[in-house]
Amino acid sequence: MRKGMGKIVMLNRNFSSLYRYAEELNKVGYYSLSSYTNINEVVDLLEAGEHFEYLVYDSFDLDMDAGYLKMLARFCAIFSIVAVSDVNSTQRQNLILWARSYAIPLWVVLQSPLRTAELYELVEDCGR
Repeated sequence: MRKGMGKIVMLNRNFSSLYRYAEELNKVGYYSLSSYTNINEVVDLLEAGEHFEYLVYDSFDLDMDAGYLKMLARFCAIFSIVAVSDVNSTQRQNLILWARSYAIPLWVVLQSPLRTAELYELVEDCGR
């Protein structure tokens, strides 16, 4: 992530977690955030012509959410996707390979629950 650049859309089925995510992203310099609990709300934004630098997709589960990522990728309106998922290193690698095979801009898979330290590291890596 490039600190303070672009807009972020957050997708999380748990409404109360959206506030925590917003707070964590604010701490690392992101203030232009759109938060949603329903994939259809994000689709509506993309259909209206919105573009986002990042999608933070919390509680991502490949079996349940693969179709959603494929659908979102068709809009070509999200530069990078950050998935937050409870996966091991092998599952993480398989998820990244799956995304590449479908031209889905999955940039990174972070371990659930989201940790501020991981966000700081992400921001710092892009600043180099």
